[in-house]
Amino acid sequence: MEPEDISLPPQTPEVPAQSEENVPVTTEPENPLVPPENAEEKSTKTLIAYFTWAENTVVDDPSAVDVDATTSASVLAPGHVAQMAAWIQAKTGGDLFSIITADPYSSDYDECLDRAADEKADNARPILSGSVGNMDEYDVVFLGYPDWWATCPMAVFTFLDSYDFTGKMVIPFCAHGTSGLASSVRDIRAALPDVTVLDAVGVQRPGMDTPLSTAQDTVETWLEGFAY
Repeated sequence: MEPEDISLPPQTPEVPAQSEENVPVTTEPENPLVPPENAEEKSTKTLIAYFTWAENTVVDDPSAVDVDATTSASVLAPGHVAQMAAWIQAKTGGDLFSIITADPYSSDYDECLDRAADEKADNARPILSGSVGNMDEYDVVFLGYPDWWATCPMAVFTFLDSYDFTGKMVIPFCAHGTSGLASSVRDIRAALPDVTVLDAVGVQRPGMDTPLSTAQDTVETWLEGFAY
């Protein structure tokens, strides 16, 4: 498990790392939020929902965490996904919502890895501790997550199962290790078969493999494609 990333089993060779510049994985988005020429502009309300390990665990002694270790850095707030969510919030003015499980994950790398693997194998839906009371008011939902075992954490699918996304636009964003977006966007689309799910942006460990300034520029350039 990379920080904010549970991707491949330890015995499986890793996907080759990116170039020295660590260019984040980005797909060119469509631009459905830009109104047609001469059309009356419609005000949209935006939600930025995200899952991050740092907000789903308890660290007894933060001073003991090795911030330079790829297996532990993202256990401390702000997590990589939360950092991306903050950049999106600053540009869109959207409302932030942290997806938090009722049963926190272990702050130990191996224990968290094992639980995530079990949940994926069981197609589990962990219980969440909070909810969005006014979901029907939102037109656009940015959905953030780490790459855990080549997809989203199962708690993200609990979130998707909890609301009616009919008529909404869902825009994923991901913090990952060397596996990129893996099957996460495909799996989100499968969970929301009748919903428009746009192309995602993925950033390799913001602040570690990808310098924060590069990661932020990538996210902001991606947002420009949606007229933000």
